Amino acid sequence: MADQGNAGGRGLLTLLLGVSLLTLLGLIGLSVVVLTKTGSAAKPEEAKVIEQKPEPGKNYDLGQFIVNLADEEASRYVRCQVVLEYSKVNIDLDKEIKEREAQFKDLVNTLLNDRKAAELSTSEGKERFRRELQLKINESLKFGTVTNVFLTTFAIQ
Repeated sequence: MADQGNAGGRGLLTLLLGVSLLTLLGLIGLSVVVLTKTGSAAKPEEAKVIEQKPEPGKNYDLGQFIVNLADEEASRYVRCQVVLEYSKVNIDLDKEIKEREAQFKDLVNTLLNDRKAAELSTSEGKERFRRELQLKINESLKFGTVTNVFLTTFAIQ
């Protein structure tokens, strides 16, 4: 008889554990549903987050240039200042750009000397010059690339 009472107690204990387990699973499921609904409501706000732009690189000022242009009908020249932008973390590139400054200045002079005032007086012409200069400089670099070329001053006379 003691065995039957003990068996009845175990059955009740098993039943209580089963009900408790089902209740716990139900609460977990309910929590997941609530968090999912709340999380989806927050997503439109996340879409409004402004994307961060990459940090600007290091600048190297090649200096000011006064160069005769290729115009034949009149003596025209351009005065501009050229600044190169490149990675801040590339120490080898930083050193290479400083060591090859004379080569890059010569390249600026040569490219400008081949242009006519009409070419450089439009924004497209200036952009074409900047991209060609960047391309030629990057072709000669061993340790990285110039990410941008800035014309900080620019005047044609």
